[in-house]
Amino acid sequence: MKPSRQQGKLLFKILGVLAGIVFIAFGMQERSELSRTLKIGKHAVVEPITQYTEFKKSGSSTYTAEFRFKTESGQQMVVKHSFPEEVLAEFKANRPVEIAYLPNDPSSFVFVKQASSWTLVLVGGALALAALLLL
Repeated sequence: MKPSRQQGKLLFKILGVLAGIVFIAFGMQERSELSRTLKIGKHAVVEPITQYTEFKKSGSSTYTAEFRFKTESGQQMVVKHSFPEEVLAEFKANRPVEIAYLPNDPSSFVFVKQASSWTLVLVGGALALAALLLL
């Protein structure tokens, strides 16, 4: 095998592993932020939504709506935020939807029933592994 071809393969392996590490890092950060907000956040129940926007991409849907809630200190909040499908099911069933917001930044919140995703971590791991094994 020519040295330039070997260097090219090595470069692709390094880039693949680095890309995998970036995906893993972002996935872990996302999971950590969700956990942290649920742990230290103040809880509130959002008012039922009257309308939402659905974005479909690659077979999955993302929803966005304006959420209204009152903070512990009485501040009325109106925040445009995306939400997962399981939260939409709660709204359609007319059940109260609880959020956890950061006390110092109430516009930053997560849904209590929101499951943290392993997708980015798994994609990153698969990418790094594929780069190491296949190239």
